[in-house]
Amino acid sequence: MSLINKIVGGGAQLAEKAKPSFRFGPWQQMGAVTRPADTRTTEQLLANIDYFAENLPEVALFKKELKGMNPQHLGLVSDICELGARMDMINTNINIRKPASNGKSLLEFLMEKLPWASKENPEMIEFSKEVINHTDTTASKYFLGSFAEVFEHPEAAKHLKATKPLIKDIAEVTLSGGYTMDYSKEQKFVNALSSYINPSVNPEKIEVVNEAVRTVEKLPESVDLSCKIVSTDIINSTTSAQQMRENLETFSQIAEGLSKRTKEVNLTDYIIKNVNLTE
Repeated sequence: MSLINKIVGGGAQLAEKAKPSFRFGPWQQMGAVTRPADTRTTEQLLANIDYFAENLPEVALFKKELKGMNPQHLGLVSDICELGARMDMINTNINIRKPASNGKSLLEFLMEKLPWASKENPEMIEFSKEVINHTDTTASKYFLGSFAEVFEHPEAAKHLKATKPLIKDIAEVTLSGGYTMDYSKEQKFVNALSSYINPSVNPEKIEVVNEAVRTVEKLPESVDLSCKIVSTDIINSTTSAQQMRENLETFSQIAEGLSKRTKEVNLTDYIIKNVNLTE
């Protein structure tokens, strides 16, 4: 009996090496989606990097750095690699391996920046994961191309963190409907995100938008109200975030009584101006 067999316990076999595991099948729903939670193990994700490094030179260049990232961020690396290897048979297929004017493709740029962002800008990693979890492959690639430089800007962390809970809602609003054969929906999606990820916007006011949306979602079934929420008016208003929160709390207290008199409410005006809805 060899020494290695003695160590592992007689004739017991060594553990089988983890095999690659991917998330995107051959056919994908278009528009806003909700992908299952990523339950792949670290070993599987590392195996994915090995696999893509053998098939994509852009990944091979940074294989060592990628494998040294925070394990919680390896899922994004794998997803981006898979998006890079994927060619959708539609007119709006986006090839993120296509070299830009500087000779570097988007895939290569991301593979270079991800290890650094994993340490210095983890909020962008988490934000990107959320986008991919709620958009189809075309919108995901369009987002990566539009927001690639944000991986280099950790000062955007507060805005990213505040906006992340809204990604699913934004995707459902901007990416709904049939296939348009252009990038108009994807452009609307990234434009909406850009309105939040903006240095001129107070991240606390982005949080107020999210709190307003969740307040409406949590209204009891007895409250039959259609609530208008204009996020851009909220984040661009001169009203303080604290005052808007107080106004929103007041709305929660009167919503049931209000629903007995009207079916539509401009919640934005109430949050910003504290208009007297009780009269």
